[in-house]
Amino acid sequence: MNYYYHPNPTSDAILSGEESAHAIKVLRKKVGDQIHIMDGVGGKYVAEITEANFRKCGFRIVEEEHLARSHAQVHIAIAPTKNIDRLEWFVEKACELGTAQISILLTKRTERKKINLERLEKKAISAMKQSKNFWKCQIGELTNYGNFINSSSLQTPQRFIAYVETGQEVALHKLIKPNIDTLIMIGPEGDFTPEEVQAAEAKGATAIHLGNSILRTETAGIIAAHTFNLANEL
Repeated sequence: MNYYYHPNPTSDAILSGEESAHAIKVLRKKVGDQIHIMDGVGGKYVAEITEANFRKCGFRIVEEEHLARSHAQVHIAIAPTKNIDRLEWFVEKACELGTAQISILLTKRTERKKINLERLEKKAISAMKQSKNFWKCQIGELTNYGNFINSSSLQTPQRFIAYVETGQEVALHKLIKPNIDTLIMIGPEGDFTPEEVQAAEAKGATAIHLGNSILRTETAGIIAAHTFNLANEL
C-alpha cells in the first residue's frame, strides 16, 4: 500500500507536485480512485481523487483515523558529518527506526558548518512513508552546542552523551531504562571536548559508550537509536 504525505490533508486538498506526479504519472491513478495519506502526526486517511492532475492532484478525505503514540520517544542530537551523504543516510535510517526527533549540533570539533534542512526533511518523509510509522521525525536546524545544552531538550527525563575519551564510561545498554523519553547526544568524528561533556553532565546527562569499537558519527547514531528500540522492545 502506497502512502502519500500531506501535513494537513483536511484543509488543502491538493498533493504536492512530487506526490501528484507519482500518483498520476507513475501509478496512473484516475478520478474516483482511492489513495492513502499520512500527515506525519499520527493521522492516516483514505482519500478519493477528485482531479487527476500530475502537477496538483486534488482529493477529498473519505475516511480518517488518528493513532496515538504508544511508547516512549528517543531524541538523537548529533554533530553533522563532513560527508553530507553520511548525515542523510543517518537521518533516513534513524527515521525508519522510529526516532522522534533529530537535532543537528554545531560542536567545537564539528567540521561541517552548513546543512541542507530541506533535503533532510525529504529523507524523513520518505522514511516515514516507507516504514509506515505515521509520525514524522522532527529535524532541527543546525544548533550551537551551547544553546542546545541550555534548551528544553536537556529536560528530557533520560539523558546521555556518548564519549570515548576516558574509557571509563558505562555502555548505553546497561544504563538505559525502558518506557522513558530519552535524549542521546552523539559528537563529531573528533568526539566532544571534555568541557562539552562536563556541560552536559551539569545538566544531568550521563556519559556512556556505544561499544568497544571506535564508530563513525552516523554509525554511533544508529547504534544509539537501535539500543533505545531494544530497551523498549520496539
